[in-house]
Amino acid sequence: MKDVLKMAGHAAAHAIWSISEGEALIPILSNLKDNGQATMSRFMMGSAEAMAAGNKKAKEFEPDDKGTAFIFDGYAHLDSGRVDSLIIDVNFAPDSQKSLRYMIPYRHATHKDGFAVHRLKICNVSGFSTSDAQQISDSFFDGLESHQQGNKIWVENYVDQPGATATDDESGKFSSQDYQALISAPYLIFILVAAADGKVDDKEIKEFIKLLTNPETLENPLLHKVITSTIGSAGEYLTQVLSRSDDYIQELEKLKRIVDDNLPDNEAREFKMALLQLGKQIAAASGGFFGFGNKISKQEKMALAAIAICLDIQPS
Repeated sequence: MKDVLKMAGHAAAHAIWSISEGEALIPILSNLKDNGQATMSRFMMGSAEAMAAGNKKAKEFEPDDKGTAFIFDGYAHLDSGRVDSLIIDVNFAPDSQKSLRYMIPYRHATHKDGFAVHRLKICNVSGFSTSDAQQISDSFFDGLESHQQGNKIWVENYVDQPGATATDDESGKFSSQDYQALISAPYLIFILVAAADGKVDDKEIKEFIKLLTNPETLENPLLHKVITSTIGSAGEYLTQVLSRSDDYIQELEKLKRIVDDNLPDNEAREFKMALLQLGKQIAAASGGFFGFGNKISKQEKMALAAIAICLDIQPS
């Protein structure tokens, strides 16, 4: 266990080195073998596709694997607000019940105060006892300190408490609360279209998650950001939305207000059109993959019309 955690810390230090000058982090998968050799690979495809591929690969072990660390860029939601964060998901080959997530909040290099890293967070701990707590932290830092460049940057740029310093990208245009509501948008669209016939089956869910990594789905910058930030837990987000007893149309109307209140008119319209286009893709997949031919059913057409009216846009 200790050597996998140390490997994760070393890989995290490499990621810190990578982002310290303001470069975007290409998702990293570090893999430790039984012979002690660690390999590192990067996922160069589009961000949502990279997230899906990395999450999948991180849990597909070969017989000589000891464990993996999948590292990607995301956000930490702290008392001070939403901040940029490196996220390190660690999995153990001999014991699939064990896993954990480290988070390293950081201040982006483009911030007026320059780059900084903040206090390590440990969360989503599964399969460990209370007595393992100190080792989980110590082994990770042993690995971090073993990376010369990354450790030097950590020491020189450490600021214990972060402020609300997330960069002004697409998601930075929204409050933390509004953005958390906004990320449910693609899942609401799926439910409204896929459940138009009264049911949602497992095959439709699998095809929907596959659709989220389609380059055509990711053309709109805001929808791209929303999908990228949720693709690693798409099944969980979908389950959450499905389990709610909310009026989904009312929920979509709420999201429309959030978008209209926070974006210029042209950007708001482009995002809403992207949501409608996603609905059309879901409907087409439902007819083409699960039925015969590629016809959109009458119920699905009615659902798409309701979405267009709710979002106050004219379907093209």
